[in-house]
Amino acid sequence: MSVWDDPETASYYESFCQMHPRYRRANTILISHAHIEPGHRVLDVAAGTGRTAEAALSRLGDRGRVLCVEPAAAMRALGMRRLHGPQVQWSASLLESEACFDRVLCGAAIWQLEPVHETLNVLAGLLRKGGALCFNIPALYLLEPDEPGGGSDPLLLSLPKLLFSSRDSEAAPEAPRSSAGQALEAGSISGGLRSAGLRVQSWTFRLRLTQEAYASWLKIPVVSDGMFRGLKPDQRARRIDQALNLVDRSAWKWERWRGWTAWKP
Repeated sequence: MSVWDDPETASYYESFCQMHPRYRRANTILISHAHIEPGHRVLDVAAGTGRTAEAALSRLGDRGRVLCVEPAAAMRALGMRRLHGPQVQWSASLLESEACFDRVLCGAAIWQLEPVHETLNVLAGLLRKGGALCFNIPALYLLEPDEPGGGSDPLLLSLPKLLFSSRDSEAAPEAPRSSAGQALEAGSISGGLRSAGLRVQSWTFRLRLTQEAYASWLKIPVVSDGMFRGLKPDQRARRIDQALNLVDRSAWKWERWRGWTAWKP
């Protein structure tokens, strides 16, 4: 998670969240599958700037509490500025080890918490009886292809192709892989949850990802690190904007997500 510990990364990420609904919609669906009730105690793992926790607060009532754990200082600092109050606590690490949470959430970040199966086991141990671990992940990160949308570039391939062909490019963006070089698989995640003693429910949804949103997402420095050599974030952003003007800005694709709600008996 240290790659997120940069003020410019945090700033570009939060700018994306303000401009585009991708994470807001994903968090809304995540919270609906978490079945949060008033008064619950919630843990938000890899909390980022607090977007998932913010969605959870709408369900918690006055007595509910959220602990946001975010190891990246830059992301945590921005999150603490935008989401605070008596119901919210922020921490750089998980200091508690007892099973005391009604819900454990992780919005679009479980693949970064390696080794993932070990992480699932640890998080399962933090749940009270009857509690649930709930998280989501873009299906592309599981090497499951997205579905075509609309416009002349219905899979949004033109923009990365243009950027990759520039002389400063090193590598095209690809789905994240584990430290062992293995791509995560949906079946492996479900198996890991069962091994942790949880009752597994999986679900899917899809969002429209526009060309404009995709361009903004690529401006987040950690997303485009492999695409450019030695360019600062503002230089990358200008390069991406220039390429955006050369592609079909009205194009969009379906982005499928997978999610899990895993209950502790």
